[in-house]
Amino acid sequence: MSVGLGSVTRDGPERHAPLASVAFDPGEVTLQVLKESGDGAFSFQLISETFYAREIVDFRGGDPRKASEAIYAELRKAAKAAATGGGGDISWLSNRLKSQGVELWKSVVPQRIQSQFWEQVDHVRAFTVLGEHDIIPWELLYPLNEGHEGRGFLAEWLPVVRRVHGQDRVRSLSLPGVAFVVPPGSPDDAGEEVTSLRARLGTAVSDAGVVTERAALTALIEGGHAGLLHFACHNAFTGSGSCVTMADGPFDPIDLASAAQLRSLRTHRPLVFFNACRSAGEIDWFGESLGWAPQFLNAGAGAFVGTLWPVRSRSALQFAEAFYDQLITHRQPLGKASLVARQATRDLHEGDPTWLAYAVYGSPAATVHITASRE
Repeated sequence: MSVGLGSVTRDGPERHAPLASVAFDPGEVTLQVLKESGDGAFSFQLISETFYAREIVDFRGGDPRKASEAIYAELRKAAKAAATGGGGDISWLSNRLKSQGVELWKSVVPQRIQSQFWEQVDHVRAFTVLGEHDIIPWELLYPLNEGHEGRGFLAEWLPVVRRVHGQDRVRSLSLPGVAFVVPPGSPDDAGEEVTSLRARLGTAVSDAGVVTERAALTALIEGGHAGLLHFACHNAFTGSGSCVTMADGPFDPIDLASAAQLRSLRTHRPLVFFNACRSAGEIDWFGESLGWAPQFLNAGAGAFVGTLWPVRSRSALQFAEAFYDQLITHRQPLGKASLVARQATRDLHEGDPTWLAYAVYGSPAATVHITASRE
């Protein structure tokens, strides 16, 4: 519907149509981050029921991804130390993690955006980041300002989710079936993860079994898989991007190009949970970001869950169990399920940063519905 200045109007019959998507849900605040022309320049805009103006930030050190890589390296060491029992001074590790989050809030988020956030904070029920996801680990932000009491990491007390441009707002995730991706050489806990998830899904969800070969996985995705696609494997992330070694060869985000171009997953809007090291990592590719999350979402996935840095295998299993308990058993929406899963995993292993590593893409209000398989 459009209205032009000076156009002729006339009365007509009433028409009604459901709105499949709106800009945001009540209590949801969106931080839109866009890359501007020039190295290191980004625009920030807080969008909610109050519409604020954009703020332009020119990072003097250039692209902030370099600083993020240094943070990821430190978090990787902490996760490895927790996995081997060599966590060292746990109190120091916890304070160090907090300091990283406070410094990110101070250095990356414009002062005016910080003030706008505190103006809205008592009404915020979910926090969405839209746009540039790979410049900093948004989940690690620790809001702290003079005159405002710190409440913890942002993702510790609010559902924090991400969205990419062009991604549809999917509020209903149907689970008629499930497929597991567990190639040879996957972590020892992968088998336990599959068994645990099967128990939570029950017999109402059709089980497509375990996929080990690249050819079968590609056919499943390009064929428009319906339901849940759960990866429990290793993901190698380098300057060249991500790669999973399947039984018949490497599988990387480029292999999703056809599915992304044809929107193969759009009919059924599956939930993709990529429980592997740094599965939410992205690289630059001809001026765009290339990674598992944008490729699956461009292909039409309804939601995506991945990790920002290497994680402790046992903690990854426990996060997945808590997440699915909330999402499937307790029928909590996507945002709340991820928040509770973070809190549960945080309290299990002090000093282990795995609980902050998960990046969730989708609508915070999306809920799961178990539906009968069409097969």
